[in-house]
Amino acid sequence: MLYKVVITAVFVVLLTIAMIFQFQDSGSDAAREVRVGLYQNSPKIYRNSEGQPDGLFVMLLEAIAKEESWDLTYVDCEWSDCLNLLSKNSIDLMPDVAFTEERAQRFDFHSVAVTHSWSEVWSRKDLDILGLPDLQGVRIAVLRDSVQEVALQQMMMGYGLGFKPVYVDTYKQGFQTVKSGKADAVITNVQFADSHGPQFDLRETPIMLNPASLFYVTAVGQNNDLLKAIDQNITVWRAEPDSVYYEALKSTMVPIQEAKIPKVVLWVLIIGGAFIIVMIGIASLLRWQIQKRTKALSRTNLRFNHLLKASPVVLYQLVMQEDGFRPVWVSANVKRLFGYEPEELYDLNWWQDILHEDDRSKTIEQFGGIFEKGHAVYEYRVRNKEGKVRFIRDELQLFADNHNGQVEIVGSWSDLTEIYEKEDRLIFLSQYDPFTHLPNRQKLHERVEEAIERGQQFNENFAILSIDIDNFKKINETLSYQVGDAVILRMVERLKHILQVEDSLARIGGDEFVFVINQKTDVENVSKIARKVLKRFAAPLRVDEHELMITASIGVAIYPEDGRDPDTLLKNAEIARYSAKKSGRNRFEFFNDRLAEGMHENLMLESALRVAVERNELVLHYQPLVSFTDITMVGVEALVRWQHPTLGLIPPYKFIPLAEETGLIGEIGLWVLREACQQMVQWDEAGNAVGCVSVNISVQQIETGLLPKQVKEVLQDTGLAAERLFLELTESTIMQDPEKAATAMTEFKQMGVKLAVDDFGTGYSSMAYLKRLPLDRLKIDRSFIKDIGQDANDEVICKAIIQLAKSLGLETVAEGVEEEAHAEFLKALGCDVAQGYLYSKPVPAQELAVRWKKT
Repeated sequence: MLYKVVITAVFVVLLTIAMIFQFQDSGSDAAREVRVGLYQNSPKIYRNSEGQPDGLFVMLLEAIAKEESWDLTYVDCEWSDCLNLLSKNSIDLMPDVAFTEERAQRFDFHSVAVTHSWSEVWSRKDLDILGLPDLQGVRIAVLRDSVQEVALQQMMMGYGLGFKPVYVDTYKQGFQTVKSGKADAVITNVQFADSHGPQFDLRETPIMLNPASLFYVTAVGQNNDLLKAIDQNITVWRAEPDSVYYEALKSTMVPIQEAKIPKVVLWVLIIGGAFIIVMIGIASLLRWQIQKRTKALSRTNLRFNHLLKASPVVLYQLVMQEDGFRPVWVSANVKRLFGYEPEELYDLNWWQDILHEDDRSKTIEQFGGIFEKGHAVYEYRVRNKEGKVRFIRDELQLFADNHNGQVEIVGSWSDLTEIYEKEDRLIFLSQYDPFTHLPNRQKLHERVEEAIERGQQFNENFAILSIDIDNFKKINETLSYQVGDAVILRMVERLKHILQVEDSLARIGGDEFVFVINQKTDVENVSKIARKVLKRFAAPLRVDEHELMITASIGVAIYPEDGRDPDTLLKNAEIARYSAKKSGRNRFEFFNDRLAEGMHENLMLESALRVAVERNELVLHYQPLVSFTDITMVGVEALVRWQHPTLGLIPPYKFIPLAEETGLIGEIGLWVLREACQQMVQWDEAGNAVGCVSVNISVQQIETGLLPKQVKEVLQDTGLAAERLFLELTESTIMQDPEKAATAMTEFKQMGVKLAVDDFGTGYSSMAYLKRLPLDRLKIDRSFIKDIGQDANDEVICKAIIQLAKSLGLETVAEGVEEEAHAEFLKALGCDVAQGYLYSKPVPAQELAVRWKKT
């Protein structure tokens, strides 16, 4: 054994000298820095007693780095910390990682495994653990974030058993935990157990689990060139018996055992003891070593057999005979993996018979190439016992002259079917919608390009219908997403019945579809098809206990009049669809230049609105709320304006609907709330008594469920008292989602914030429902105020609202008071507060302070 140590040492010295020379020769080249995670898992990867990185994976990586001109930087970390660093791209490469499906979602693995391993259970010597039942309730030390815990749990759960995990960061810590009495047993890999297990005075149990292939890994989508280089080098080395790969395995994975002559025998030899005693001592020592080696060999054989049974790789041996290569040994797991009994494989023609018919001739021809290189790797398809197609990676090594003078081949089969199926699935997901199996936007783009090429070749036109389900969001929110999914599938079936062979249907969004019509596409025929689509949608649809009336909006673009490329055609069809939706829904419109101009203006306005808050372009104007009793200001309403740098002051009716449509209203609403509260505090500091401030709330802000928390934070940040803030919600906002609105209003009330219903009388709210809400104020809509003195109906409505408010104990505010006659009439009815141009239009904060400052 000593000569092996010397040879290994010489090899390491020579390798180091070679690396120094290579570094000197290539010193001018910029080496790539590769950050490598390093944790303690001897003998595969660890820092040795001199503090240097060592182990199988380190030796191989150092050799690869020399070939690829990498500059390795080792980052010390615990096992779980290393994986987290790799996920965050704080290191580039992690060695010694077992492949699992869960890890394949987080990391990228190279193809050729570095080595294989399995796990064992070691216990205290006073425990008799012979099988899984003996582990019931036992405290077992397991490596944090390892696959070993999951593997053992799955094995034991099959018998209704369980154990108590004790988490550790290294295998050494796991053994120490058992030795100190904090755990009863430990799960370790076989390499660490062989190298270090005996020194902890623990007992090896017969329980083995989790056969695994070990790899280097990178973060998903990162540093794939490193994995490619690793595969290339390992593949070359495995074909060369004297390569660094096999030297590394021998020096790290094969435990070195030195026979030691007992000291008593040495003293006897020195003293000149009797020759017989010396011989007896040596014979006893040899017998002891033989017994020890025999037991070790038996344990190794037992482990190997268990590993083969659980392994995902089939091993085999072929021997050349007169009629060709005949199998003489096949691992028993071939039955579990492919359904065949090992004896079935001994037939000479078995392999040719199970080859996939499309791969048979090519694969048999390739097989002869092994005689040229001595090593070969092929991928092909076979059929298992049930006739199902499986993808195989076949790796073969030729031994031209074995000890019996025969030519033989040893090889391994790896089942790649799951990998190929995942690749096919990824290809499908990249081009098709997984829910409806219709082409997605990417595939639609290809279909439109094909239609354009066909149109150019044959001078033909075609049409694109952009289809959107009306009010689909309400179906999801009011009935459930399950009902919404059912509606999508039923609508897809209805659209498919309209398709001709040459047409295409794609789903490009939640409720958005595109219909490519390649048949006769004059305006009359396309209109006929569009009406047919609307009719299909409008047919009553029953989902569970719900009877639904579904409508759609359709935009039409025709090639080449409305565009000569896919992007332009699809965009113009969408513009026409938006116009159809704004015009009342349940209709279709053809694209024209007028629509494009309007959409361009909206898009420009939308783009500018998205940065308006960041650029401080939004401003607040304040309109006083005046008491009818003494014509004093009791509060203000904050009204947002947009001071555009080129378009000037834009009123809210132009940009608020756009903000609601694009989802920007939440950000703008929060800005208005914070700005108004800050202004109130500034007025207080300046000695201006404003009373309270009213801020409008949109339905989108209520729907998020975040508004109560946001209001609380704004009040805390600004220091404004909660009772000086009025939040105004319209009837339609409340009734669109009454339950969510009621929940939010209750939270506001608990804070002390006051609540008002804006534009009261214009909605369809239930009086019985409104009286249960924690309201403080009703605001009469200006549409009922402007015709006072001319329309008796409006006067009756105003009177009814004021009386309703008084009966509920609520304050009333009249909006849009512009004439003295309006004010006198409302005051006589008992209205509390007025708001309108009679007293003041909305003005900037500074102007309001000057005009209404109390003297």
